[in-house]
Amino acid sequence: MCGKRVFGVLGLVAGILGVARAGVLELRSGSALLGLDGATGSPVRFADAGKGLEFASGGEGLFRLVVAPRDGDPLKPLELSSREAKAVRRLEGEGIRLRFERIGGRDLSATCAVAAGADGMFRFRIKVEGERGMILERVDYPLMPLRAPLEGDGAGDAIVMGTTKGGVLDRPHQWKSGRYAAGTQPGNLAAQFGCYYGPKGGVVTYCEDAAGYPKTLAAGRLADGIALGWRHPMRHDLSEPLELAFPVAVGAFRGSDGAGADWRDAAAMYKSWALKQPWCAKRLAARDDLPGWLKGGPAQVRFGREWMAQPERIEAWLEKYWAKHFPGVPLIVTFWGWEGVATWVPPKYFPPFPSEAGLKRCVDAVRRAGGHAFFWPSGYQWCLSYGKCEDGSFEWEDRGWFEREAQPHAMIGKDGKVMLTNPPWYRGGEAATLCRGDKWSRDWLTGVAVELAKRGGELFQIDQVVGAGMRGGGDCRSTAHGHPPGIGIWDVEAAHRQMSEMLAACRAAGVNMVLGYEEPQELCLQEVGIQDYRDYEVAWKAQLPGHRPESVFGYLYHEFVPLFQSNPRAESREMTAHCIAAGQMPHLVPHWPVEPYDFPTQGGFEEWEGDVPAGWEHVRGWKDKKYAGWPHRDDGVRHSGAGSLRIESATPGELTQVSRNLAIGAAGLLPGRRYRISAWCRTERLEKPAAIGIAALGKELKGLGSWRLPFPAPGDWQEVSTDVVIPGEGADFLRVMINVEGPCRVWVDDFRVLEYGPDGAPRPIVREGLPPQHELYRQWVALYHGEGRPYLQLGEAVPPPAVEPPGAFRVGAFRAEDGSEAVIAVNDSDAPRAATLRKGGWSQRVELAPLEVELVRK
Repeated sequence: MCGKRVFGVLGLVAGILGVARAGVLELRSGSALLGLDGATGSPVRFADAGKGLEFASGGEGLFRLVVAPRDGDPLKPLELSSREAKAVRRLEGEGIRLRFERIGGRDLSATCAVAAGADGMFRFRIKVEGERGMILERVDYPLMPLRAPLEGDGAGDAIVMGTTKGGVLDRPHQWKSGRYAAGTQPGNLAAQFGCYYGPKGGVVTYCEDAAGYPKTLAAGRLADGIALGWRHPMRHDLSEPLELAFPVAVGAFRGSDGAGADWRDAAAMYKSWALKQPWCAKRLAARDDLPGWLKGGPAQVRFGREWMAQPERIEAWLEKYWAKHFPGVPLIVTFWGWEGVATWVPPKYFPPFPSEAGLKRCVDAVRRAGGHAFFWPSGYQWCLSYGKCEDGSFEWEDRGWFEREAQPHAMIGKDGKVMLTNPPWYRGGEAATLCRGDKWSRDWLTGVAVELAKRGGELFQIDQVVGAGMRGGGDCRSTAHGHPPGIGIWDVEAAHRQMSEMLAACRAAGVNMVLGYEEPQELCLQEVGIQDYRDYEVAWKAQLPGHRPESVFGYLYHEFVPLFQSNPRAESREMTAHCIAAGQMPHLVPHWPVEPYDFPTQGGFEEWEGDVPAGWEHVRGWKDKKYAGWPHRDDGVRHSGAGSLRIESATPGELTQVSRNLAIGAAGLLPGRRYRISAWCRTERLEKPAAIGIAALGKELKGLGSWRLPFPAPGDWQEVSTDVVIPGEGADFLRVMINVEGPCRVWVDDFRVLEYGPDGAPRPIVREGLPPQHELYRQWVALYHGEGRPYLQLGEAVPPPAVEPPGAFRVGAFRAEDGSEAVIAVNDSDAPRAATLRKGGWSQRVELAPLEVELVRK
């Protein structure tokens, strides 16, 4: 999670204040040195004395408490800093022990203890005491004010957290004051650690919590530094003291073997603790509760609702493409859009789409191909309405069903009302969230799993429960669900019960179901057998500057669960190369047709996947700008065929964008060639000029050329066209963007690309029935299933070698159970490349042809 207010959710912004000089209490662990102000307890020094590195900026309080006094408004709790204590006393004991008394002038005190470990870490504990009836809602502790830049001009500084999407946040000193990054466990903090570092070294922090208590790690830009700290939400009556159930570790780290510091060095420190925890009991290879085929290097493909509506296409793809090119490889087939009402619309799952017989035909085709069906129900969501119409009615609505059956089991907010949400995929509708702490809710979701098992499902993703975290952080205030009201460890315990109950019920039904969540969570590693992963999405969904993809969770836990990129893109070779190098399960994007065809397909807007034309993408926004408009299928107004794309909006400034990427390479557009790109457009109303934008984009979305197809003046259908010359090198794909701002009412149909021949005349482009990335897919599947399996599926991720020159290849490195190591190298370009790989005393020269993948054994 990222935002514009530093710790707006944490309440940690207090600014950098002056330090009271009443002596500094210092503690040393190895070369790490921690100093707390003797008068206020505030951190004033944190250093790697051996390296001469000073990390602290000083002045921030050591902790912050959020309390609801017995006589106060429970909806307006107080936030109190350690600096508001009327007295701070040092206590006897190991390390540094400080007692903060009468915080905020109230009957509220806290005892903080910091102990130095033999491992170069400091461990922080806290105990809070207060008056009877005072509710403690949050403890922010410890809070570490750090320098920004950390080293020199900050060019080499970075922040990394164990979030579900991971990635590296480069140059955080360039963030505007008030910006922050954060992750919550359970939820989008998949591994409870983080670090902030420069080229010479940095600070690592993690919680030594084996149970999974709710917590948030955040790093935010202050006016004079970076605040790094933990938040611990709870609902605790201080009639009994509160002791944090686990220590929080903070330490200094450096690069290994004299190399520059890297986030993997910090991750290794955390992993040395994590390997001793219950979620690391067995590596994937040793899991006897999972089906054997899952450990045999499978691949995956996903079919949406438009494919399910035409089962013959699924059958043809499996028979004419998959079986022909990948015989004997286990295949996981995910179905999206099988829900009875619409894609992602629960709870009316059955009868499924397209029908019971239609779903059976799809699953039977998968089984004939040696595959395994994978379903993703919407977790604990219970949709009340879907598809809001102009007159205020809905395409589907059943509030009565909810009120009769599910309402008593729904999550309750602080206001005592059912929590309701309206995510965009409900198209103006809304949903409640069932509470998994209520046995009825768990039984209901288990029942869905059993019904899918009866229909041939072998894998089940608990979707829309990101990182195993519930909406609202699991803060259900119901007193009738069988759990304590408010946020607490009960929610994680309920998640474990849900998985245990679901697995047992499916086995009783004759299916050894494989479970997964939407995005990873370390706490569940021994219960899940497959894991939805979205680490590459930061490449186009970064909410903070300098956020680049790195497989953080995959690096930590590669040997424990197979990870797959949830939303692969047919045209993005860079994304595919990233997934190969990170040791992720091959996830293919299905293509059509599977025999020779005119390129590109889906230019007539005939087929739709729910509310989006097949082959296109409905873009909801870019960076901080939201695109709130929606595309529409129009069967009545069209240039040819059965339908067209209509974009209309009565709202001034409302943007709608429908886009697609055209691959550049052997299976798409060819570098250096000239093409004629055209579309038929019709305009009825257009307040602001608009166009179909076209851009040639390279790595990191670098623009290498742009063109426009302007919408015509109001009137009948008119063809618009432009000539495009694909850059000779550096371009990965051509981005086509139909972008219109309201008020508007326009149509697009018959989008085409023609290639200029030697005679100067444009002609259709004929391509073989292979996907744009077939060559990468072919090598990826062969290695993951074959000789590379001990490394790419079952191996432990290790630091990759340096690539000289940098960026020539994408590389990853893995250690098999027998101790051998291998490097996977990928050339995702259209040109031959050569580079030297170096690590320690080992080096090897590697030469790769265009789109070649090689496993290099060390």
